[in-house]
Amino acid sequence: MERLTIERLKELLSYNPETGVFTCIARGRGRRYGTRAGSVGEHGYRTIIIDGIQYFSQRLAWFWVHGTWPRLIRFQNCDHDDCRIDNLREGFYIDTKYDHGTKEGRAAYQLEYRASKREEFVAKERQRKFGITMKQYCDMLLAQDGKCAICKQVETATRNGKIKTLAVDHCHDTGNIRGLLCAQCNTMIGKAKDDRNILLSAVKYLDKHVGRESAVPTLTLVTNEESK
Repeated sequence: MERLTIERLKELLSYNPETGVFTCIARGRGRRYGTRAGSVGEHGYRTIIIDGIQYFSQRLAWFWVHGTWPRLIRFQNCDHDDCRIDNLREGFYIDTKYDHGTKEGRAAYQLEYRASKREEFVAKERQRKFGITMKQYCDMLLAQDGKCAICKQVETATRNGKIKTLAVDHCHDTGNIRGLLCAQCNTMIGKAKDDRNILLSAVKYLDKHVGRESAVPTLTLVTNEESK
């Protein structure tokens, strides 16, 4: 249970609900007047230390506006440092039927939650791996008319019953983004080890055998009568 009172909070900090920023208004250890309060850790959440106790800034924002401590706070845009009051919601991301008091219940909730937020998690992972934002990805998708850059077809591969998004293809040597590929073409490039000579050799091989009869000899069955 938090011991901080609303009076003490407002004595030390000011909060702008429209920007979500806490500003120091009282000097103290680690605080300078007029500077933004708190710091962001590896988890992406901003924390603020008050009277030796660490608080999450989103909880302080909720407490500041509503005067009560929330049980759980979620971010509408999934940005854990965006503490605008309009971006904060109290409660779980989805209506939950699981017992969060048990390890199994929490795990089941996480599975359902991640499934409901699949596109957002995919976008975050894409930005982490390739450094492109959701807007940049959408711009590339629009430029390719929503189709694979190689076969010029829409994606047909599925995961958990849903059509996959086109994969981001990049050069493993330079890291440069080349385009968006369907699952089959992306696998083809990977199997060829990004070696254009292998792919050109495959093209020559196919051209060589276009319209030709099978190279496998045709077996002729001989009946007992014919063998006499």
